[in-house]
Amino acid sequence: MIVLAVSGMTIFLVPPTTSSPGQGHGPGNSGNGGGTNGGQSGATSNNLASLSTSLFPVDQISDSKGLGYSGQRKIIIDPIGNIYVAYRKAPPGFSQEEIYVAVSTDNGKTWADLGGGPVAIVNAPPVTSGTPQGGGTGTDQRVPSIAVDSRDQIHVVWYGRDQVYRGANERQIKYARWDGAAWSPWINISPVTGYSGSIYWQEHPVIVIGKNDVLHVLWEGADSGSAGVQQIKHSMSTDGGNNWTSWENIIPLDSSGQSRPDAITDQTGSLYAAWYGGVSGQTGTRIKYSRWDVGSRTWGQAQIVAGIEGFDQKHLSLAIDKSNTLRLVWDGPDNSNANSLVKYSSLNLNLSTPQWTAWTNVNAITGLNQSDPIISIGPAGTVLVAWQEWTGSDSLTATNVSVYIMISGVAQSKTQLGSGFSTNNKWPVMSEDSSSGIVRIAWLSGQGAPYTICYGQTSLTVS
Repeated sequence: MIVLAVSGMTIFLVPPTTSSPGQGHGPGNSGNGGGTNGGQSGATSNNLASLSTSLFPVDQISDSKGLGYSGQRKIIIDPIGNIYVAYRKAPPGFSQEEIYVAVSTDNGKTWADLGGGPVAIVNAPPVTSGTPQGGGTGTDQRVPSIAVDSRDQIHVVWYGRDQVYRGANERQIKYARWDGAAWSPWINISPVTGYSGSIYWQEHPVIVIGKNDVLHVLWEGADSGSAGVQQIKHSMSTDGGNNWTSWENIIPLDSSGQSRPDAITDQTGSLYAAWYGGVSGQTGTRIKYSRWDVGSRTWGQAQIVAGIEGFDQKHLSLAIDKSNTLRLVWDGPDNSNANSLVKYSSLNLNLSTPQWTAWTNVNAITGLNQSDPIISIGPAGTVLVAWQEWTGSDSLTATNVSVYIMISGVAQSKTQLGSGFSTNNKWPVMSEDSSSGIVRIAWLSGQGAPYTICYGQTSLTVS
């Protein structure tokens, strides 16, 4: 047991029994708020040390981005402790990738496909005219997000083409529900019509569940009124996913592209969204935020979270703690750091006029690039952040990527996740809520296909 004092609290980190990789189901089945000094891995300072050695294989996939991207939640825990991870891979006998959800009922030691196979077989046709953005044949289903409601039903959204929406990049947002026995037939929740050859269309959805099991889905996409420029869109369901409202752009049309939303709800059912996008007349992208009021069902004016102009701020992750404070992380360079670093800010919703705190770099003592952070709320409001760290110009093609997890504000807790399968590790994903005291995390490992989805967990107790 490791004992650590943090801001008047005592944190006991109780590592699980370490194990060598177990049996998976295998193939086919510094800022204006200052910085935080980094810690080094080691037996005495690495406070999440068990995560560097204890890992289990979830599945093997052929796609290096099959678990990406971190900002859209891909791991959830149901009320009895079952763990679910969403990703994409090709089913046996198929060349295209479909969406899968793996489930573990034994704390991540073994995994199986929920439902015995993919969430759905969309079977999108190959592109016959034009070029799919991102490569491939245009038949793949991509970037799932997953949530669980109060009745233990699992809800999944993703994007992709299909037999109706056949244009080269005519991707729509798709949805299916696990009712405990079977997956529902997939649907396009709120199709955006008027496709006319835009390079981008509907992408990167995130699903969150509010009070009374209201489902919210946000995503980025162009429409006939946006001149081909991505906007942040929203649709909701009040009947468990059977029917969905017509999509809406959450803010007035912006001439600059808006991308990669994340969202969270509070106890009243109000919805909070953050994303990144351009600002007219400025260079670079900024982190933005807006609130949807559950009473009026309207969106408030968009706010810019951090005053970092002239740099690309991207890839955010949003959470809310039990004190009703929003916690937000993202990546980007700044005036003091040419390399991309993970940044943090918070918003106390209890104040009469909430204001985002001055941003800080979570772990500035590195010359490497940091990207694709994910945030989780631990016991007693501790903030856990995971990210990938790499050299070079592009994390997608880098082969020297490491994944780290850290308790925000506790530099010595910085821990490199297990590299037992490969020294190249990417795409960390965590559940938004780790307040029960169990930290659960998955990531992708491999220098080339097949890549292994890895899972680890540890206990965190605060007194």
